[in-house]
Amino acid sequence: MNRPLAGFVAIAALTTVALTGCAIQPAPPAATVAPRPIASAFELEGRISATDGERAANGGLQWFHSPAVDEWTVLSPLGQIVGQLVTSAESARLRTADGRVEHSDDAAGMLHRLLGVAAPLDGLAYWVQAAARPGARVLGTDERGRPARITDAGWTIDYVEYAGAAVDAMPRRIDAHWGDARIRLIIDQWTPLN
Repeated sequence: MNRPLAGFVAIAALTTVALTGCAIQPAPPAATVAPRPIASAFELEGRISATDGERAANGGLQWFHSPAVDEWTVLSPLGQIVGQLVTSAESARLRTADGRVEHSDDAAGMLHRLLGVAAPLDGLAYWVQAAARPGARVLGTDERGRPARITDAGWTIDYVEYAGAAVDAMPRRIDAHWGDARIRLIIDQWTPLN
């Protein structure tokens, strides 16, 4: 075999091996991150937009969370109360803008009605703190080792922006999606209460 042909064959063989190696790489494992401290009680204020793929809404959000009760207040873009949901382990109460009050033992269903999207009620306190609850997976981290993407109950949660450079900074912008359902939350004020 002449030298130019031998060189071409060697390059072709190396290229084939390299491409074959790329094609059989396994999916990346879940990222390993140090557990983030979780506030058991907090208040936050921000802006939320949600869509189920057909309908969309946006406005303000005020959320008080504690181990015993959650209180969600959703505001129109002009600041009027659209609805207020108070949930506990036993019940949920939804007050709408027209003054109607509904009671239910299905807090997740009431939150779905308030937001227009069926987000997992028991996971949201973790989501807003960039923490993976049991059963959720951290798929990627940012350059500081903070979660950049988590999957939880079918949802993919992206941490687009944090409130600062510190490793323990809280998220500022969160984008979550599951199929056509989308939630974007921009947190303007965060107050841990414990």
